[in-house]
Amino acid sequence: MDDDNYCNSGLNETDWKILRDVIWPFIHTKDPKKVEILNVPERLLNHPLMNYIRQYKETGNENYLDMAGKCLIPTTEPFGWYVPLTK
Repeated sequence: MDDDNYCNSGLNETDWKILRDVIWPFIHTKDPKKVEILNVPERLLNHPLMNYIRQYKETGNENYLDMAGKCLIPTTEPFGWYVPLTK
């Protein structure tokens, strides 16, 4: 597996794991507004996953959570990233 394309995400493994840790607390929360977004290195501040998580936290719209997950594990299925990410 290419280190710069971990799980076909276009990310290296280190950055992938950092962003995985950002999305993780949002996956099962009932109230995303109460979840703190983890600090990430400056190079990741404007990654699409971060933008989707900010929008999910603000709106509670699960489509943003799904789009964030797809940044880590690209899939065409709604929430198709959930099982591979959480197993």
